[in-house]
Amino acid sequence: PSSNDDGPVMPKRADTDLPSVLNAAMTLVAANGLGGLSLRPLAEQLDTTVSALSHRFGLKDTLVASLIAAARAEDGAFLDRWLTRIRALDVRDGALLGDLVDAVVGDMVGVAALRTRFYCELIQGAPSHPEIAASLSAWQVQRLTFWRAVAAPLGRAELGDVLHAFSTDEIAHGLAIGELAAYRWLRRLNLQRLCGELVRRPDSPDLSQFAVFHAALGDALDETGRYRTPAMSDWQTKAARHISALIVEEGADAVTHRAVAARAGYANSTLAYHFPRQDDLLKAGINDIIVRVQGTVDAQRMSEPEHELNSIEIARATFAIALVAARIPSLKPFAADMRRRRGENYLVRLNRLVDGEAPFDLLSAQAIAMTGIGQLLLDGVIDPAADTSSFALLDPLQASARLG
Repeated sequence: PSSNDDGPVMPKRADTDLPSVLNAAMTLVAANGLGGLSLRPLAEQLDTTVSALSHRFGLKDTLVASLIAAARAEDGAFLDRWLTRIRALDVRDGALLGDLVDAVVGDMVGVAALRTRFYCELIQGAPSHPEIAASLSAWQVQRLTFWRAVAAPLGRAELGDVLHAFSTDEIAHGLAIGELAAYRWLRRLNLQRLCGELVRRPDSPDLSQFAVFHAALGDALDETGRYRTPAMSDWQTKAARHISALIVEEGADAVTHRAVAARAGYANSTLAYHFPRQDDLLKAGINDIIVRVQGTVDAQRMSEPEHELNSIEIARATFAIALVAARIPSLKPFAADMRRRRGENYLVRLNRLVDGEAPFDLLSAQAIAMTGIGQLLLDGVIDPAADTSSFALLDPLQASARLG
């Protein structure tokens, strides 16, 4: 240590116990996405040095693996507490199980929101960060084991896997719009269907509830009932397509002036002129996704729809937007609209598969669509090139509904 007139200056000493480092890392990720997790800002957050962190944990990949393992351990304790409560209730009824699952998800996006945000950002980033896949897969297995244990008393072999997939898509929306009672009511209705009777009579009371809160979730939108994207010039609109492609492939935190300019073949200075801040880039890309997702949903009502986004692109794009909406309030109306419109296009497909009277309603279609999208996201951790075969998880749900 050096000295001056005020006495010796002590070198910075890292507060390197793993819980402190994990909390600092999750805080960075919540604010800036997975791209914000690097050694220098982490060291600054902990009031220490990069060399001290590296000495304690090794290179960045080793540190991240340690952080995921620590987060998984914390999550395991959280899940164990919930499993103990659920087992104490001796659950034999689908309606009760649906309410309990809703409570678990509520805690995931409430008291455990910081850890849930970390988990979601890892899922979003895994296809472009293969070094995290192994550690994240272990966390996913832990959650799958939990959901299977929760569902076991009902004796439905597929239900644990369904709840695992459904909750994966749902928690991102819970982070963004969990404070809205209308959203929470829709989530509960979805879970009641998954844990109970997926298809019900047309006069079922839950359908009138669904209609009321489905409409209420659109109250934040304008009088047209749709999210309105800001006006952009032709040049900005063309550039936004490159930005949205980057969001779909790598997640929102990958969007920088340098990355977009390299992808689109633009000069950095030109891009910065049209989009001065990184937030401007991000909003332009997200608005492009919004237009395309809404167009894809609307096109499903036409006789010969033209798809601009496939199922995997929609899953990744809308999941990314929900995560960004958790920190950019202006995007929350779209996150709400996107969540309430889940299943609108899938309903058409579902009822085309059935001979005779169409049994599926928008509520059952929404629950199934959330499950399928969640499974696509989970599949992407193991195989970023996974195709829509992951929707095979939905076959038992659809078959049981038809048989019923």
